[in-house]
Amino acid sequence: MSKPRAFGFSAEAIAKVDAKYPKELEGNARRWVETMYGDTVAWGEERPNQRPGETFAEPLRSGVILCKIANKIKSNAIPKIGESNKSFVMQENISKFLDFCERVLGLDRLNLFQTVDLFERQNVGMVITTLQAVSRKANALHDDLPLFGPKEGSGPNPREFTEEQLKAAKAKGALR
Repeated sequence: MSKPRAFGFSAEAIAKVDAKYPKELEGNARRWVETMYGDTVAWGEERPNQRPGETFAEPLRSGVILCKIANKIKSNAIPKIGESNKSFVMQENISKFLDFCERVLGLDRLNLFQTVDLFERQNVGMVITTLQAVSRKANALHDDLPLFGPKEGSGPNPREFTEEQLKAAKAKGALR
């Protein structure tokens, strides 16, 4: 289904979102999804004039794969996964996954995409960012699960500076 073309401010907003798409992370995200899902995923072929991430988002759009990944992280975390191709069922699956991320994994709302980001493929880059955060939390809970991106920090890492270091930084204008 083709969407109407955006103009003016809408086109500028879309261009900004597209420019931020992390193409360099997409391959790692695909491998992580397939490993967690336990099967190959039909990603599809890229077409000309396609927005970045559309082929990545398409198989995830129903939310089924995401819910199954959640169940692999925590057994039966999402007991009822809707298998229908109806829009509201697919969006409900995505919402269940996002709820799992927030409630079970403790991810901050700021690290989560919104349902429309995936379902309508508005901001697929944010979907990849969320999957990276899910990977970190899942790996921190179960170190046998694969990691996609940087490892979760192990707690506070306080820094201590000498008076000389603080004075030198202040002189350079690093501290205000």
